[in-house]
Amino acid sequence: MTTAHLFYIPVILMVGFLAGYFAGRSAEAEALKKKRKQRARRQAAKKKRAEQAEGDAEGRAGDVSL
Repeated sequence: MTTAHLFYIPVILMVGFLAGYFAGRSAEAEALKKKRKQRARRQAAKKKRAEQAEGDAEGRAGDVSL
């Protein structure tokens, strides 16, 4: 084994670690963005359902006939 291997192997390992770090960081950012978008969509749907339920309750209260 030559002395070149003493430098070559650690350099290649570091390149691999850095590539994995940057790939993982960008994947995590995309996942976080997707999660925030999904949370906003769920909150909007929940708000819409609450408004519909409130509107239905007010509509029923006015239909009282004896």
